[in-house]
Amino acid sequence: MAEVDNDYIKGLVREYKKAKEMIDALEKRNAEMKTKLTDALVANGSPDSNGHLWLTLVEIKRERRVSKVFNSAAAEAWAKQNGHWDVVKEVVEVLNEDKILGLAWQNPELQEQVKSFYMEKESWALKV
Repeated sequence: MAEVDNDYIKGLVREYKKAKEMIDALEKRNAEMKTKLTDALVANGSPDSNGHLWLTLVEIKRERRVSKVFNSAAAEAWAKQNGHWDVVKEVVEVLNEDKILGLAWQNPELQEQVKSFYMEKESWALKV
């Protein structure tokens, strides 16, 4: 293994920490500017046909985004109350990890095989 230049490594660590501080400061400033721009758009923007707010002075907009989420609890209650439940329900078979572990606990000869179903996932993080 090559010899480590301690001064070089120390310099890299200092530079890394400084860059991280700069990134954090820029992200904070960016969030502050976004808040101020949003406030300006809400106060002075002109809505278009899609509900977006435009500030034409500098061509920025506060874009309106709409998504729909299916309310399965309400749909289930409706289907049960109106006699449609048997038509719209679906039974899905899934493997239950807890039951596999219980089986291995009760049958020690299966434990090695069950252990083989677990794969390690390795990741790395740099902490300075």
